[in-house]
Amino acid sequence: MPPPPWTLTGRGLIAVYAPAPGAVLGALMLVRYGSSLVGPYDELLWVEGGRASPAGPRPRVRSIVVSTPQSVVWGRRNWGLPKRLAQFEWTGDLRCGQVRVTGEDGREVAHLAFQTRALRLPVTAALLPPAWRTLAQPPLDGEEAWCLTRVGGSGYAGLARLTVLHTDGLYLPLRHTRPRLTLGVPEFRLVFPVPERRGFKKAHG
Repeated sequence: MPPPPWTLTGRGLIAVYAPAPGAVLGALMLVRYGSSLVGPYDELLWVEGGRASPAGPRPRVRSIVVSTPQSVVWGRRNWGLPKRLAQFEWTGDLRCGQVRVTGEDGREVAHLAFQTRALRLPVTAALLPPAWRTLAQPPLDGEEAWCLTRVGGSGYAGLARLTVLHTDGLYLPLRHTRPRLTLGVPEFRLVFPVPERRGFKKAHG
């Protein structure tokens, strides 16, 4: 059993979206973890900011697929992340290439093309307000409490380009929406700590 905290390393892309005026800010993240407590795995997720939680408005992962069953099991159990299993088929690498993501039912979840630039700068999650990097996930798999997880991390980032060729199974269709900002992250280190578990009655009572 690999309980938290977890330290993960890898590389990825982050595309930030504001799909329409007044819509919730969200981000599409494509990640290749090189190391974790359950080994290497790939991940594609959609996270939204400012969602209601017992701690107030916080980011929430609304849809997430990963490439290994171990990541599914422990992501759901440790932090309430609604992970599902999928297959990732890569062409090229995260500097320039494409990926097709297929769900367990055989349907294509996403087809993405991407390109990153050579220039990169150091970044750290410590520069963000704690509320912006605290995931608040609602009860999952019969649990009664929310999981509040303050994620830490550091690495390098630079401008990149992401093209959504197809999506089916993510929280929002993004094919005809351009991201406001896309970053390539060729190297990072993330820390997922033991989450705080909290219910609405405790938070507001």
